[in-house]
Amino acid sequence: MLVVSALGYPLTQLAIRRFGRRGALVVEVACAGLLARDAAMIAGGAPRRLRPVPAGLLWLEAAAAAASVVTGLRPALAKEPWEGASRQPTQRELLRRGAVRLLFGLHTLRFWIYLRPDKGRR
Repeated sequence: MLVVSALGYPLTQLAIRRFGRRGALVVEVACAGLLARDAAMIAGGAPRRLRPVPAGLLWLEAAAAAASVVTGLRPALAKEPWEGASRQPTQRELLRRGAVRLLFGLHTLRFWIYLRPDKGRR
């Protein structure tokens, strides 16, 4: 599972290149799912039960997930031609890619911490 998490960003790019707008919608759903899970964990009080670093990473992951959803929503739903797989991406596309990369990087790091014996708990 850790490897799949680490491959999250490349898999999102592959989905977008292979399936275009439909792939972008799948990526949006994945990012929104991670955002919903992070928000539920935060609302459930998980940061209070975690050590400071994993708790901070949870908040950062939630912020990265929100940025991924916000930056990816317009291109995924726009009616104009979509440039997600182009060789010369726009600044907006670079921002979206950076947010998704950060999201899956933080997710992988948190997941690795949770696989440790103490699971990042206080």
